Amino acid sequence: MVDVQQALENLRDKIAVIIADLEVWNSLHDVKNALGLPDEDVPSNIGKHRYLRIVTATASDQEIIHAAKRMMKSYPGTRGKLSSVNLQQIQDNLWWIESQGTQQITNVTRHRFAESLEGLQFWGRLPLREFLSSVIPDPQANGNNLCDFVTKADGQICKRSVNYKYDFSIFLNPQRELTKILTLDELEPYKYSPIQAAMLLRELGFLEWADQRFCILIERIVHPEVQESATQQKLVALSNTLLQHNGFELREETSQGGLPVYKVRKRAVGVSGAPKYIIFASTGLKPDIVIDDAVNMDIRVVHHADKCLVYDQPPPTGDLTWKMLVEWWSKHKGLKVVDDKTRHELGHRLRNSLQKGPELDFFDTYFRAFKPRLGDNLPALLPQVYLHYDPRNQSERKQPVLARQRMDFLMLLRNENRVVIEIDGAQHYSDNGYALPQRYAEMVAEDRRIRLLGYEVYRFGGAEFKDSKLARKTIVRFFNDLFARHKIDSI
Repeated sequence: MVDVQQALENLRDKIAVIIADLEVWNSLHDVKNALGLPDEDVPSNIGKHRYLRIVTATASDQEIIHAAKRMMKSYPGTRGKLSSVNLQQIQDNLWWIESQGTQQITNVTRHRFAESLEGLQFWGRLPLREFLSSVIPDPQANGNNLCDFVTKADGQICKRSVNYKYDFSIFLNPQRELTKILTLDELEPYKYSPIQAAMLLRELGFLEWADQRFCILIERIVHPEVQESATQQKLVALSNTLLQHNGFELREETSQGGLPVYKVRKRAVGVSGAPKYIIFASTGLKPDIVIDDAVNMDIRVVHHADKCLVYDQPPPTGDLTWKMLVEWWSKHKGLKVVDDKTRHELGHRLRNSLQKGPELDFFDTYFRAFKPRLGDNLPALLPQVYLHYDPRNQSERKQPVLARQRMDFLMLLRNENRVVIEIDGAQHYSDNGYALPQRYAEMVAEDRRIRLLGYEVYRFGGAEFKDSKLARKTIVRFFNDLFARHKIDSI
């Protein structure tokens, strides 16, 4: 494992080395500035790498993380590209920072997984070299040499010139002729032995991998490009049996060639059940709803349909994003093209459902701060969402049967997580300046109830919005922390 400080130091050195290797002095500063690294005076008689190491040493931790993510996404220089090895090393260190230098998938689970592969050609229909190249592009990252995978027992030897560049299935299939596998004429036939799966993975350093890289290995093993259908399902079942002990599971997310593609995900800890309808952006009169099919719970708004929006698409496997919401809006309006006008119309409609002041400021700040960073992947912030629904008006009941019906904001995030955000005004706990303990008690009791159902509930006090500059900082900091919690990249 790598602790956070070591990962940051690794990134500081790696960023300096990459830029120094790829750039000349004339282009170096443009790349440095594009990555958001600080300016430093260039001392006389100093090389590129030493200068850049001074730059990265003076950069803050957040500036280093930001620069590393930018390099992963798109290197701004024009003189070359990052190698797969450099990308792997940057990604691994970012993962260690993200996980605070810890592993959630234990060594016991990793050992048991490797041992369960013994006797199986887990690389499926692919050459082993090709299989592993998508998992760990740099097999030397842990100081290993593929020659060490070969058992030395019984006089068997390993030629050191055979390395990762060649198809090392030669180490695993003793029935094939060596000369049909090697591509270098100068390599003479020599003895070799099959490799045990646990030994191979151990020598590749899989016990020291970040959880994300270990998950890539599992996802690759069960990918339909690698396995035929029956074997894939057996391996998925086997993997889930082991992963569940650490709170993970393989979950079907897409398909390829008619076969499922699986991703390792946290086992669902959010709200059970999938939302069928989301009634939101209410602008006035309560919608009058009828149930067309009580078995399937199909609903229809028969009056005041123009006063709310009803999202009726199947829930996504990941986050409900702004892009998905715009596409639904376009379909809802019968539009054939999704353009900026469509996006602006939806944004205007959502803003109309919010009260001026803290609610609108909260919505606008979120969009302005995070839309440029996340683009189409921005999680949708749904305003004025009905969590409960009483078909009768308040005047028709002597006593309300629901503590509240609408939420100020709702976000549907990955792993079935639903985030409720409330902006509390004085009306939440007082009336005409007089405290109402009973009203406050009902509110917090309802919070407890929906938390136990799996919702995350976050409240903001109206006083937090008195200073607009401080309010914006508070909102941005909150969403940065929320996205970090749910593994959403907010760069």
